Amino acid sequence: MDNLTHGLLGYALYAATAPSDLSRKERAGYAAAAVIGAEIPDIESFTTFLGDEAYLTWHRGFTHSFLFSPVMALLALGIVALFNRSFRWKKAYLLALGGVIIHILSDLSNSWGTGIWEPLDQGRYSLGILPIVDVVILLILLSAWLVRRFAARAEAFRWAWVAIGCYTALQGILAAVAVDRIPDGYDRVATSAQFIPTQFQIIVKRDDRFEYWRTTAFAPPVKEKTIVDDRRHPAVPRALEDPDAKAIARFAPFYGAAVNEENDAYRVTIYDPRFRLIRPSLLSQTVEVPKE
Repeated sequence: MDNLTHGLLGYALYAATAPSDLSRKERAGYAAAAVIGAEIPDIESFTTFLGDEAYLTWHRGFTHSFLFSPVMALLALGIVALFNRSFRWKKAYLLALGGVIIHILSDLSNSWGTGIWEPLDQGRYSLGILPIVDVVILLILLSAWLVRRFAARAEAFRWAWVAIGCYTALQGILAAVAVDRIPDGYDRVATSAQFIPTQFQIIVKRDDRFEYWRTTAFAPPVKEKTIVDDRRHPAVPRALEDPDAKAIARFAPFYGAAVNEENDAYRVTIYDPRFRLIRPSLLSQTVEVPKE
């Protein structure tokens, strides 16, 4: 999810649970604990300035792990305590922890991989049932913000959470139905929710090719494109010795390779097939491998 949505979800957690008899300073402390908790897993975003290898290694890594979430919540609460201590520590910590877990779950719901079990499991998991920027969730939160003027704030945001849960469940069911409609015989599959709700791109690995299918809740799937995968080319293992290419292969649920032959070398591109059509340069690394 984008950082705006993360922060708003953190505030929604606070608003749905906070009693109405708090002082202004107490409200600020609890709200800050939930919001910072909902943002702090992205503390590793600075690694984008350290190069692709560092970014892909650390982004959505252990800071997004359920196993590490208690530590991240404690860090969030420590930041709040630097400016405001007008709260009960246990309640504030639980709000921060809730914010961290909501962040992890919302990131898990989209197509960008998340290391939810690091350090025990280095795999990156994704459900692909929600887009990174989800206008439906933003509209639900906006509606709760407006309704709070006419109803109790906690009640308005509790209903917002019910609506978000129902919407997410519906997207998950539709994604499962979309995958079920794809012809059998594929080796791997990945789902990517599109910006418009109920629409998905399904990427399947079938032998030595990737197939891209477009599907909606109300129409059969349509094959958009087929891309040949050159992973079996002898130059690919040597290309994977490049740190950035190796990081992409480790980060993606399954990676692809494109090999172009030149006079004295092979140009090998290692890529994440989930983004190959929409943004070919994203999660893609080209390595020149000399001919032997």
